[in-house]
Amino acid sequence: MEAGAALCRADLHVHTCHSGGGHLRVPRMRQGLPEPEALYGAARARGLSLVTFTDLDTINGCLAFLERHPEASDFFVSEEVRAVEPRTGALISILVYDLTESQHREIQALRGDVRDVAEFAKSAGLLASLGSLLGVLVAGGSEGLVRDLLHRFDLFEIRNGAEDRACNELMARLVHEGAGFGFGVTAGSNAHTAARVGRTATVARARDRVEFLEALRRHRTWAMGLHGDVWSSFAEVLGTVPLHRAAAPLLDHAVTRARRSVRARRTRKRLDQSDVRKFQEKARSFGMSDRGSGPRSEDAR
Repeated sequence: MEAGAALCRADLHVHTCHSGGGHLRVPRMRQGLPEPEALYGAARARGLSLVTFTDLDTINGCLAFLERHPEASDFFVSEEVRAVEPRTGALISILVYDLTESQHREIQALRGDVRDVAEFAKSAGLLASLGSLLGVLVAGGSEGLVRDLLHRFDLFEIRNGAEDRACNELMARLVHEGAGFGFGVTAGSNAHTAARVGRTATVARARDRVEFLEALRRHRTWAMGLHGDVWSSFAEVLGTVPLHRAAAPLLDHAVTRARRSVRARRTRKRLDQSDVRKFQEKARSFGMSDRGSGPRSEDAR
């Protein structure tokens, strides 16, 4: 790729009406999810260079779009896989990009253990981006467990447009402190209506789909766009669902978001305290080392 290639933007976390069962806990809210064509049109109108859908545990939305638009060179198949972390029982999102139908079927059979999904993605050469680990920490996952999960991936979603700043910054911190060197990042709006698609996106210097995916593979992408907040989520839903249908689900959503934000802040505080303790222990060990290496009084004489 030439150094002067234009910036290429793609929202790498969006949902259509095909998103898997259980994604929206209140069934009557599912009517607000957009058709694939509507979501594609909104993404392109907002200036996105490439489009993909990450429906929950299904690629039916992607396949339906490609069946109608087989010539779409700016589109690729993706999905959001929800896998279990067996030690804590926490569900973890893994965003898998540019996969085939057979790869989708194999991944779905492995969702009982996030490690199996990670191993398959690695062996198949798939682009798999690990989502938030807040659920693992809340479920009692240790620092070692989190580090183990981070080491199994080399792409991480550090900006989710449906999560607030505290949650996204926690994930970014975990990645920077625990993933080591040579990792890449992704970002997406996690939009459930066409109105919010593209508000958060992944950016790379690329001229087309092939170069963009290669940039992902080479960890040459960065995250841009908005963090989430309750009011934008309300506006997103109320634009497509009547208030009398949306009131109870929106209230539930607001409470859930508030709890996640509090948990993220508590986790960050715990990490800060842990860092302070580690620094104090290291300072004490240096102090003891200095005292131990100093000359004895009789030697000085």
